[in-house]
Amino acid sequence: MKTFYLLFVTLLIISCQEKTFADNITLEFPKNTKMKIQEFNEDLNEFGTEIIYFGKHNKKIEVKYYENCCAPPIEINETEKNYTNLFPYFRKQNLQQGETHYKEMSQELNSRNLEIIVKEKDTIPLYKNNGLENKLKKYKAFPVFIKNISSKTLKIPVTTIFSFLFFKNENNKWQSVRNSKYMIEGSGNENHPFFELKPNEILIYAYPYFKKGKIHKAKVKFYDASSKEFNISIDDKIIKNQYEAYIEQ
Repeated sequence: MKTFYLLFVTLLIISCQEKTFADNITLEFPKNTKMKIQEFNEDLNEFGTEIIYFGKHNKKIEVKYYENCCAPPIEINETEKNYTNLFPYFRKQNLQQGETHYKEMSQELNSRNLEIIVKEKDTIPLYKNNGLENKLKKYKAFPVFIKNISSKTLKIPVTTIFSFLFFKNENNKWQSVRNSKYMIEGSGNENHPFFELKPNEILIYAYPYFKKGKIHKAKVKFYDASSKEFNISIDDKIIKNQYEAYIEQ
C-alpha cells in the first residue's frame, strides 16, 4: 500500500509540473557538434549575434544565428572560401527594421508583456565568426525563450545590452554578470535600431555557459522582464574580472 501511495504522489508531482510554451520547441543542430566553454572576453573580436530566431511559434527551429544587427561588419583578411563555409551557421538578414527612441521601446519590455523561459540544463552551440580569419567558433550555451504575451507589437532594441544574467552574491543581493568585458560598457545614444515582435511571437537566443565554479541562484532579465530563478555555476574569477573591468572605466 505504501508503494502505491508513493507512486501516486510521484505521478501527481510530475503531472503538476508547470508546462511552458518552450517545452514543445526543438532546437536542431548536428548532434556531433564539438563545443568549448567560452573564455572571459574571448569574443571581443568576433562577429555574430546571440539571436537564433524571432517570429511565429514553430515546433522545430534550426540553430542558426543572425550575423548582423545592422550594417554588415568590416571584413578583415577575408578569404572567400572560409567565408562561404560559414553560411550554414548564420542568417544573412539584418535584424534592424527601423529606429526609434530607446525609452519608447524599453518601457514596454516588462513582465506584463513578456514571458521568459530559461532552459539552463539544455546545451546548444553558440556560433561565432572569428573576424580576423573568418573561422568558426562553437561555444557551449543554453537557450532563452521569450514570448510576447501582450496584445501589442513590441519593438526590441538590437544594439544595446538587451539581456543580463543576475546571480545572488555572498550578501544575498542580485548582481549582474556577463562573460565579456566590453558588454558592460553599453551605449549612450538615445535612438536605437529595433526589430518587431508581434503578439504571440517568440524570440530565442543563446547564453554562453560560464566556467564552472560555485552554484548560485540566478535569473535572466530582459530589460524589466524577468525569468524565474534557476541554479547556475559561475567561476569566481569571472565575477572578479568583471568587477575589475567595471572599476577601470
